[in-house]
Amino acid sequence: MTAPVVLSISSQVVYGPVGNSAAVPALQSLGVTVMALPTVVLSNHPGHGAPVRVPLTADDLAALLDRVLAGGWMAGLAGVLTGYFSDADQVEAVAERLARIRQGAPAIKILCDPILGDDHTGLYVPLPVAEAIRDRLVPLADIIAPNRFELAWLSGNAVGDADQAVAATRGLTPALTLATSIPAAGGVVSTMAISRDAVARVETRRRPAVPHGTGDLLSGLYLGHLVTGASPHDALTAAMTRLEAVLDRSEGRPALDLGALIAP
Repeated sequence: MTAPVVLSISSQVVYGPVGNSAAVPALQSLGVTVMALPTVVLSNHPGHGAPVRVPLTADDLAALLDRVLAGGWMAGLAGVLTGYFSDADQVEAVAERLARIRQGAPAIKILCDPILGDDHTGLYVPLPVAEAIRDRLVPLADIIAPNRFELAWLSGNAVGDADQAVAATRGLTPALTLATSIPAAGGVVSTMAISRDAVARVETRRRPAVPHGTGDLLSGLYLGHLVTGASPHDALTAAMTRLEAVLDRSEGRPALDLGALIAP
């Protein structure tokens, strides 16, 4: 059977897997063929110090995507993952082409990981980028994967527990939300797969610190399980099991150790 193909559009780093450098190995570990398009190339995540940046312009992204489309290499595309963008024009260029891809392949699964900010810093992308992701990419997506802060920002509603997380998704366009870092009692956090008619939840211990890239890794694992045939509930359970294995292996380290992805 032919392996499913996923187009992954996000940042790429040399040191410390985040963005595509985390999502692509996650997808590949599940037998998915990945076409990776970087929105920016960085020496490292800014959390490790000021990075060297090699940006790609909106025109660069458009040209690369147009060439891949013209080459016919997206035949059999099963999914698209979008992550970090550095400017609003990039978002617009990608959104235009995703709408075109969707017309030709209505069954593909588009997962938007809306990388906007977190509880520690608030918005950490420029407001026009956040607004472009909200207004252009989220409506195109079948699945979004926000953390607690991002879900509250996108919905305009408070998200302080699981019930509020469910309520916050109801006004959003995507049919499925993978909500992360949702507070729960007893020193745990919830990761939730919320659809129109069902809610699945996995609770894990709140770790004092985790390396950067955890959300990118989870998005890749979750979409990978979906495009290989898992239900939203089973995909959540399987993705979280593999994520926790990586986090156990990475405990106390400055960057994710993805060796657990290849463990049986």
